[in-house]
Amino acid sequence: MGGANNICSDKTGTLTKNQMTWTQIWAGADFKIKNPDGTDKLEVNLFCKSEFTKNLLAQAVSCNTVGTSTEAQATELAMLKFIIRCGVDYEFLRKRYLPKEMIRFQFDSARKRMSTVLELKDDEKTEHNYPKRIHIKGASEIILETCTHYLNQDG
Repeated sequence: MGGANNICSDKTGTLTKNQMTWTQIWAGADFKIKNPDGTDKLEVNLFCKSEFTKNLLAQAVSCNTVGTSTEAQATELAMLKFIIRCGVDYEFLRKRYLPKEMIRFQFDSARKRMSTVLELKDDEKTEHNYPKRIHIKGASEIILETCTHYLNQDG
């Protein structure tokens, strides 16, 4: 180390191990769920107060991620592992909602977001009776600019 000019450390393991863990999620006005060790399976009723919000969150993570619970980029792997701990079967949701001719806009640095269009079942159409839903993830300042509504603690 006598000849080193810079020493970088990574105490979380995100860089050295390519591992990340969701430790907190905000799912409505008064709901914060903490599970920092990543080992406990969360009770489904703790996941969200509203069934509607819980289902939206499960759809969003399941269908707007790329990869599997064993092979994915670090951020997406952390998201998938979180919903698995919450008892969500992401593979089932992908089969249910992602059409064969899927519309997906992959994340890129110019857009700063990723979007996936889901096809809803007849009994799940939106409040506007529309058979599709789009889930978007990315930079919060970009996503918030496009929002006209939000979900509160009651969904």
